[in-house]
Amino acid sequence: MDVAAMVAIAHRRLRLRRLLIAIERNPQIIEEIDMIDIKRPIELAGMRSRLARAKKLETDIAVTGQRYDRVLDKIDEQHKALQGHAGELESNASQLEQLLGSMLAGDNGGPNDGETSSSGSEAGQVITGVKAS
Repeated sequence: MDVAAMVAIAHRRLRLRRLLIAIERNPQIIEEIDMIDIKRPIELAGMRSRLARAKKLETDIAVTGQRYDRVLDKIDEQHKALQGHAGELESNASQLEQLLGSMLAGDNGGPNDGETSSSGSEAGQVITGVKAS
């Protein structure tokens, strides 16, 4: 940016500052300005539809937020129920471990399920093939 442009900007700012000070000291100045002659910028032309769209979007977001809160509340309720259920399962598992431990510790010397006796009363028969001539 060149020096001349910076000086021009500084002069405009100074004039605006002086105008603001004058308005602060004498507010009647604003009443004397003819506001009808001020043209609206082109950007303001479509503001009505944009504001309506923003209002609808705001309403939609509020509805989505309410739905989201309801789902989170249900998840919280289910989580609390699962926490209680998990405690019961842990208790049941502990009781089952104790029961199985006592059953396994009570070895009475007899065969366990699926095993045969090792007393030798059951002798297996061995057949060998002999060829007759």
